Amino acid sequence: MLPIPSRPLDGAELARLEQFLRSHACGPDAMGVSRAHGFLTAGVCGPESLSPEEWIRLVFDEPVFASGEQAQDMLGLALALYRDIEHGLAAGDFRPVLEYVRAGGGAVYLDPRSWCEGFIAGTNLFREHWTGAAREMLQDALDVIFRLARLKPDGGSQHARLCQALPLAAEAVYAFWREERRDST
Repeated sequence: MLPIPSRPLDGAELARLEQFLRSHACGPDAMGVSRAHGFLTAGVCGPESLSPEEWIRLVFDEPVFASGEQAQDMLGLALALYRDIEHGLAAGDFRPVLEYVRAGGGAVYLDPRSWCEGFIAGTNLFREHWTGAAREMLQDALDVIFRLARLKPDGGSQHARLCQALPLAAEAVYAFWREERRDST
């Protein structure tokens, strides 16, 4: 059994996971941490649950571990990341893991594009559910995510406003599909 921390991953753990995901041990389509976080958020939020066997393969892209210890460490970090997403969404205290970019002049900005691209990729797994009434009900939340996926980080007020709205957008999607799941049982 993999140890799964009951707390959010700290910066060092996220960096270790990022380094592994970007290494040659993972396939060329492995996701970075920010993209994986968005992808897993869509899985947690969405109309159907993803099993770890499904999403681990997609996040890591067929990893080759150097040892059992490394496998346990990396898979444990990924499972902890998933669990933290579940907890944050359920508690209404969700925080996406976003990247930062350094612009000319040294200014540093949040860059949610990778997270948003991951979320969009996650919704594509169950594309048939994200149409019609669901799409209409979630339009405002999804609009935040789709706009941020295309918007270059610039520190402007529109970018800052959308970044601030991102956690609420994810929580809205989560609440919608939880209610839909409840109603269908």
